Amino acid sequence: MKEYRAELKKLGHKVMEIIDENLGLPKGHIKNAFDGGVDNTAFFGTKVSHYPPCPHPEKVNALRAHTDAGGVVLLFQDDEVKGLQMLKDGIWTDVQPLKNAIVINTGDQIEVLSNGRYKSILHRVVPQTNGQRRSIASFYNPSLKATIEPAPQLLGAKVENKVGDVAKYPKFVFGDYMSVYLEQKFQPKEPRFQAVAAV
Repeated sequence: MKEYRAELKKLGHKVMEIIDENLGLPKGHIKNAFDGGVDNTAFFGTKVSHYPPCPHPEKVNALRAHTDAGGVVLLFQDDEVKGLQMLKDGIWTDVQPLKNAIVINTGDQIEVLSNGRYKSILHRVVPQTNGQRRSIASFYNPSLKATIEPAPQLLGAKVENKVGDVAKYPKFVFGDYMSVYLEQKFQPKEPRFQAVAAV
């Protein structure tokens, strides 16, 4: 598990660098924001989940719909038993199990840093009648002391005769956001951003 986590953390760095590049940000911008100015203070955690078969799935909410509070989620999901769904265009869609694949999900902090160009995705796990489902989720999140805000490079600049973006999200400390998130996890994300702006 220690080796697996070390490799996943490297993958998390690579994913953040790709997002930096896609947004036209300097390499390492997101990682530096997550570290809060102090190298290697971002949080990297791993959670193993087990979902047993359920004979009456209509009576159970396995994992209610939510977005992830943090940054980048790297999910090694069961390669045979489905259950993970994401909301796309108002329709719940299965994330098909793929052998030896890592599912990458962006959380609320990537949405803020990208000023909404990347979105955190509403997802859930639904119970299945057949098979035991297991997943290993690794979360790359900001340090609790990190200040999160839309990247300044994405704001205000006029590009190709288009007016630059204004900040669509408030500036906040990630620890404050987590305090709000823990109370509002299964509610829409937009009020969380408004609530943390008031802290």
